[in-house]
Amino acid sequence: MAVEKNYGNPELEEKLKDTYYYTSDSEPDFLKEVERISLTIPHMCYQCGTCTGSCPSAPRSSYRIRKFMRRAVLGLEEEALKDPDLWLCTTCYSCTDRCPRGIAPTDVIMGMRNIAFQKYGIAPRNFLKSIQVMYQFGHVVPNNDVNRAARVKLGLDAEPPTVHSYPEYMDGIRKILDHYKMKETADRILSEE
Repeated sequence: MAVEKNYGNPELEEKLKDTYYYTSDSEPDFLKEVERISLTIPHMCYQCGTCTGSCPSAPRSSYRIRKFMRRAVLGLEEEALKDPDLWLCTTCYSCTDRCPRGIAPTDVIMGMRNIAFQKYGIAPRNFLKSIQVMYQFGHVVPNNDVNRAARVKLGLDAEPPTVHSYPEYMDGIRKILDHYKMKETADRILSEE
């Protein structure tokens, strides 16, 4: 059974249906900002489709990384940052491994996510909750007895080389999250619901 993609926002849905490019919709500094944050070169993308073809999320969802690369190049900030599909990337780096131009599309997506969060306060609830957990524990998946036993069985230290082994770095993690106002923003957005 086919299911229609629905964002629950008629204005955004109408805008995303429109396939024409209008220079008035373009934000010229968007590409520069994405390149600055992602440390890669999306302007070199020639839309071969290798990224979308190698993406494990693409066959199972409406996510098409190629569209986001194109939106970056065209400066279509609003279309890119307000599209919920931006958050469907699993950050597996399959697209980056296969890109014939040596671009890192995954890093472009991560850069766009950062801009969406910082500029518009856009992020899925699970990401916001992850920030809160990271602030509290130092990483998103706290260690547990089952994981410790598996690590020992594999010949690894019971505690991974994270703040579990180096608790003195916890203050540094919190300083980073505080510097970018991530915890503060996550708390504010989650409390507004």
